[in-house]
Amino acid sequence: MAPNRRLEKLKLSTLLTFMRCHRGSSDDHSRIGTVGFSRVVYVNEPDRLQEGFSYPLNEVSTTKYTLATFLPKSLFEQFRRVANFYFLVSGILALTPLAPYTAVSALAPLCVVIVATMAKEGVEDWRRKQQDHELNNRIVKVHRGNGHFEETKWKNIRVGDVIKVEKDNFFPADMILLSSNYPDGICYVETMNLDGETNLKIKQALEVTLDLQEDIKFREVRQTIKCEDPNANLYSFVGSMEWRGQQYPLSPLQLLLRDSKLRNTDYIYGAVIFTGHDTKAMQNATDPPSKRSKIEKKMDQIIYLLMSSLLMIALLGSVFFGIWTKEDLRDGELKRWYLRPNATTIFYDPKRAALASFFHLLTALMLYSYFIPISLYISIEMVKILQALFINQDIEMYHEESDKPTHARTSNLNEELGMVDTILSDKTGTLTCNMMEFIKCSIAGTAYGRGVTEVERAMAMRKGARLDNDIENGDHKDEKIDNSPHVKGFNFKDPRIMDGKWIHEPNRDMIRDFFRLLAICHTCIAEIDENEKVSYEAESPDEAAFVIAARELGFEFYKRSLATIIVRERDPSQNVVEKRKYELQNILEFSSSRRRMSVLVKEPEGRILLLSKGADSVMFKRLAPNGRKFEEETRRHINQYSDSGLRTLVLAYRVLDEKEYKEFNEKLNDAKASVSADRDEKIEQAADSIERDLILLGATAVEDKLQQGVPECIDKLAQAGIKIWVLTGDKMETAINIGFACSLLRQGMTQIIVTLEQPDIIAMEKNGDKQTIAKASKQRVMGQIEDGIKQIPPSTQISTASFALIIDGKSLTYALEDDVKFKFLDLAIKCASVICCRSSPKQKALVTRLVKQVTHKVTLAIGDGANDVGMLQEADIGVGISGAEGMQAVMASDVAVAQFRFLERLLLVHGHWCYRRISMMICYFFYKNVTFGVTIFLYEAFASFSGKPAYNDWFLSLYNVFFTSLPVIALGVFDQDVSARLCIQYPQLYQEGVQNILFSRRRILGWMLNGVMNAVLIFFFCITAFEDQPFRQDGQVAGLDALGVVMYTCVVWVVNCQMALSVNYFTIIQHIFIWGSIAVWYLFLLVYGAINPRFSTTAYMVFIEQLAPALSFWLVTLFVVMATLVPYFSYAAIQIRFFPMFHNKIQWKRYLGKAEDPEVARQLSSRHRTSSQQRMVGISARRDGKAMQITRETELEVQA
Repeated sequence: MAPNRRLEKLKLSTLLTFMRCHRGSSDDHSRIGTVGFSRVVYVNEPDRLQEGFSYPLNEVSTTKYTLATFLPKSLFEQFRRVANFYFLVSGILALTPLAPYTAVSALAPLCVVIVATMAKEGVEDWRRKQQDHELNNRIVKVHRGNGHFEETKWKNIRVGDVIKVEKDNFFPADMILLSSNYPDGICYVETMNLDGETNLKIKQALEVTLDLQEDIKFREVRQTIKCEDPNANLYSFVGSMEWRGQQYPLSPLQLLLRDSKLRNTDYIYGAVIFTGHDTKAMQNATDPPSKRSKIEKKMDQIIYLLMSSLLMIALLGSVFFGIWTKEDLRDGELKRWYLRPNATTIFYDPKRAALASFFHLLTALMLYSYFIPISLYISIEMVKILQALFINQDIEMYHEESDKPTHARTSNLNEELGMVDTILSDKTGTLTCNMMEFIKCSIAGTAYGRGVTEVERAMAMRKGARLDNDIENGDHKDEKIDNSPHVKGFNFKDPRIMDGKWIHEPNRDMIRDFFRLLAICHTCIAEIDENEKVSYEAESPDEAAFVIAARELGFEFYKRSLATIIVRERDPSQNVVEKRKYELQNILEFSSSRRRMSVLVKEPEGRILLLSKGADSVMFKRLAPNGRKFEEETRRHINQYSDSGLRTLVLAYRVLDEKEYKEFNEKLNDAKASVSADRDEKIEQAADSIERDLILLGATAVEDKLQQGVPECIDKLAQAGIKIWVLTGDKMETAINIGFACSLLRQGMTQIIVTLEQPDIIAMEKNGDKQTIAKASKQRVMGQIEDGIKQIPPSTQISTASFALIIDGKSLTYALEDDVKFKFLDLAIKCASVICCRSSPKQKALVTRLVKQVTHKVTLAIGDGANDVGMLQEADIGVGISGAEGMQAVMASDVAVAQFRFLERLLLVHGHWCYRRISMMICYFFYKNVTFGVTIFLYEAFASFSGKPAYNDWFLSLYNVFFTSLPVIALGVFDQDVSARLCIQYPQLYQEGVQNILFSRRRILGWMLNGVMNAVLIFFFCITAFEDQPFRQDGQVAGLDALGVVMYTCVVWVVNCQMALSVNYFTIIQHIFIWGSIAVWYLFLLVYGAINPRFSTTAYMVFIEQLAPALSFWLVTLFVVMATLVPYFSYAAIQIRFFPMFHNKIQWKRYLGKAEDPEVARQLSSRHRTSSQQRMVGISARRDGKAMQITRETELEVQA
């Protein structure tokens, strides 16, 4: 069956009667021609432009650089880093006679680092350019005159071109729909790339252009379109079309956006109005805010500290140098004769000591530049990229059902994953599946559906009850029902009305009308396969669940034609299926302001019905006096459903006579034809006038199920000491019940509720003015917050009580005001969990910003929808869930996961590892450079600050690049303090990152002090061993070249062995890098020392001829390495034995073979947990709370 026959929709006069007009509520066509609404498009005349205007080509570029700008912009980016700029200045100074080394040796490492970083950025940008090239060179058919359409590349499309787009192709530019293969000009559009929504949208051409359905008809087409200027708003459009002397208003219904796809439609014709970067897709393509981790910011501070220290010791040395230079010729004697002060021009001239001191300062600044690790930034970038690769490849975070792995979209924030203090989570689609299942309903005052929701299970556990299969299915067991295959969207169990047994119910007519309404009142698209099996494309999961429920209960929505809808009904009395054809009159679509949807149809028997479904707050007001028979029972059932965490809708109908419908239709048509500013209001009034005096049928209840593993994940995160806030748009009752279901709330937890849903405030809202209401509401919110703070005992008081803060959206508006927000946050952070209900997207972002800016702790926001984008971008880390709501949240996120439960492994395993690795890596980088730099300083002081380096030029240059960099990179990629399994088993280990234990100022200074101590030992041992002692058999003493090689050898050995002591988890790669770096040093000595002395200078044959034959060289190296490592080894042994950190305790238990024992884990975690962490949430807290309650009751019984 052809798609255009299987998938049909209503005419403009039926399906889109209301929708078309209602969505244009913000359109004001009177603004066309004014500022912001000045675009004029001449259709089919792309060469004709409005005077003074020029429109961009359709070629788009998302690259950061061009061929001309790559070099200057990339260099600017590199030298914005203070360390790189410092090395650049040092390199330039190295070109002067002041340099203590050659310019080549100074500039070569900088060039290597800069070129490597620029190459990385260039490769990334080249990939973006390739994607742009593929996009710009896609093919589409464009009208080129005389009704001939020619295949043209996207980049050559111009404003005014008429384009033919065929099925399953993307729209190349923003266009006005002129016609389609459907007679009424309808087409179906998928906008997932724009707004993340997976459901199909309906677009409709103007009636005046419907006949343009063939290529040849565009031969003489000339139109003028006037519309708004380019902007980023995807949901509004203001314009008009001049066609044959008449003006016709354009709305978003006619707008086809670039990057959306044509679906279920053979072809469409459209006129291009926006091209290239003017299109709404490109207007929305802004880069997410730049985020830097807290460790990276602190690393910059350490570099500033090192530079300050460097400047200080350079100044100190220059002062001493100036004093000693001035005294060189005192009393006619040369004190430092080897510097030849009597023959110098300026550098050592005693008569110009002050100037000599200044020049020495410049020399010293160059010489001490090795305190700054030049390869730090590029090494960290490499490590983070590899860490992100491991995260992406983790099979434990791969969701097989959706075929989606975890994807770290940026590697800048890897270590922050191990430092999260607060998680702010959306509910729908994040904690829940956003896959609705029809589970219960209330019809004619009778509740149907015996399924048990996850919320009900949690509530039963809360009350100490047990739900077994008998309770879940009531006393009615039906093997057929229990064993039937699960239908997606349908989880309804009730033998009273299933399998046609509803015919025996006392209110069978109302049951029949109830399910007929579900089968008719919707905008779903029916798709029929070769086996006559029907599937549905719905605008929302809720609507799909309703249609599926109707089908499963014998009322199958089968087909929709231009003006009819066909339902296949099963007659239980005769066991036959009959087709009932309903004539569609109008559809009044659901919107957030109306909160209801209605359909007007004519039955086969001739009656005209208005079928309506909507929110209870709207529908009950519209019931007729004689239609409220079951109102009380239905309200009670709705409240029960809400308590069970279900979403509810009320169903009602009314019968219209011909006269009444005719009057309504005329009123609606008059409103449509109106060109006044209140046109939309008139249409709203027309719809409102007919949706009254309804007869209540009942209510539906659908469940948005918790995602797999959510309660367990929350429990582990809570045990890790992470605070969890839920920001949702749901009702307070629903949110509270979901909180119990996922163990965010538990029995015995004190709920602090801040709400404005109170009788006096509600009464004031009805009668008072806005200013008075706002003042009273704010005072009430402040009062409730202050009362909540008083309930919580101070931190100095030991308490086992736990608290939860629950606040609604209205109250949150006032709680986020400047003079209230700090009190609100003070209350919130003292609570174990926080739930914000009825939150708008803006409020979610503001709450996230407040927590981040005031607490100065790492925040993580997680969500799956477009309404979560602001929250994700505001948080330190944004995690997008690639779920049913599309990809917009994912595109705005830093990390994308398929399920909330993967957050457990992402944070507790990868987050902890990355934090530990990066912290250790940076500390070690500073340690090894301080060790190296201090030996240079000590030798210069030993040589009376003469500016002479202890090492050969290339020894200095290659220290950070070859001999010490690879082991630290291996540490950053592979090291593990404990295994992934133990990270999960001991979630308290995560607090090392939250408290930043491994990158505290104390720890950083400790590593630097270790470096200073090692350098002092290396220098003095080497000087003592070789200063006056012959080290070869012929009595030769060590010269500067030999002493420098000995000291350098000791430094290379010490820093690499220090790395070996610091590694917790050895791999073959780490062994190769650590011991290989030492081996490369000796190999370099051999090769470099054999080169012509013009190039090797002081290193010429120094190893082969002087050091290698000398036994003292090898003995001194061994002794120095052992002597320098003993202090660190002793400190580490004492610290692990007497002051162990949590990971040390786990490592010891693992060594004893007891780490896997659950009882050992529980005891160890319990001893490690602080008092502030006692008030936690989760399954474990609920279990512990229950145990404490039983213990307390037992003690009371014993006392009694």
